[in-house]
Amino acid sequence: MVPEKSNNKLIRVAMISVHGNPLVSDSELGSDGKGGQNIYVREVGKQMSKQGYDVTWFTRSESPDEVGLVTLSPTLRCQYITAGPQEHINRDFLFPYLEDFISQIDTSKFDCAFTNYWLSGYVGLRLDLPQLHVHHSLGSQKYEREPMPEIGPIRLKVEEAINKHADCVVHQTTSEVESCKAKNPVLIKAGINTERFEALDSRAAKRDLGFSDDTINVLFAGRFATQKGIPFAIEAMKKTKVPHHFRLIGNYRGSDYEYLVQENPQLEFLGQKTPDELSKYMAASDILIMPSLYEPFGIVAIEAMAAGCCMIVTSVGGLNEIVQDGVHGCKVPPGDADAICAAFEKLARDLNKMRETGENNRKVAFEQYSWAATAGSIGQKLKNLLTRDKRTTFDKISKSFTHRNIIGTRVGRG
Repeated sequence: MVPEKSNNKLIRVAMISVHGNPLVSDSELGSDGKGGQNIYVREVGKQMSKQGYDVTWFTRSESPDEVGLVTLSPTLRCQYITAGPQEHINRDFLFPYLEDFISQIDTSKFDCAFTNYWLSGYVGLRLDLPQLHVHHSLGSQKYEREPMPEIGPIRLKVEEAINKHADCVVHQTTSEVESCKAKNPVLIKAGINTERFEALDSRAAKRDLGFSDDTINVLFAGRFATQKGIPFAIEAMKKTKVPHHFRLIGNYRGSDYEYLVQENPQLEFLGQKTPDELSKYMAASDILIMPSLYEPFGIVAIEAMAAGCCMIVTSVGGLNEIVQDGVHGCKVPPGDADAICAAFEKLARDLNKMRETGENNRKVAFEQYSWAATAGSIGQKLKNLLTRDKRTTFDKISKSFTHRNIIGTRVGRG
């Protein structure tokens, strides 16, 4: 059924993702600020458009080439907003440009706001529209594992305000539901590109990539960032005497961990790969390691399961809920190379069971995760917001919650 308003017009959704451009090229995914959120916004927006919603993405221009309105279909488009220099700026330094961003959104053209990450959530709070929000990550959880940056206290205040005032907060894990205590929470998990992963064949992928069946093929895929815990995986695989081939996918150039490439010539650092290439590497691998210190959800985990990998993950965030120890692979404490090594050697002792686990993971992933289902559930929540008789709008508190009195004079554009 096509979602409609009472006046028989499609529901018009302002889908805001300040730093996560849904049109980013596949080759850029995995670089600074370009990853799971970009994919989530892209895939959910595309699916909502197919399901009958009128979707406009709003994202900040990072290049002079990113200008104006890009129309993808009659019900899907991307509006680039120039707010600050048209260049990449790390998301921790974007807050001072949000007033410019907000001023360029005409709310009269939309029925609701669908905001992603705390920066966009702040934008949504300043718009007089029903607001559905997805955190993607939480400062309160992230800063337990990483030093708090200068923007940290502001982020925590904004996230608290979002939980209190957004009309609906979509959570991707039960731990996030419990942590946020939002006024109208709902659990809706992320999805996968089912068409891409259904087409995969493990034997064909190994043949095409030149993988050997005589050793255990182990993979890491993700950003080379502190929260991903890469050094612990490398240390673990250097400890073991079990024959294996360890490959790492991700853009290491210019990262804080580029030195690992020079220090570990025995490992295969493959650099950045497109989603299609990544899925093939997953299908050709026996085990995927996610040694994350913090992981809000973990789309890579469900993608690897859909490709047939056996899993070794840390018991943090979404990974702790996606992977069952002894069922989908092994769970280990974060920051523990010895535990990763022991988990790998445990799986290596029974190769038949390891491969059976991978095959079962593939079935589980297709049964439980799809972008179409994610978009359908979010669309239903938006419809519910628009049919409610009464709504507490941010307009009632906007005088006390402003850009100026949150940041004071300490955080500027410089």
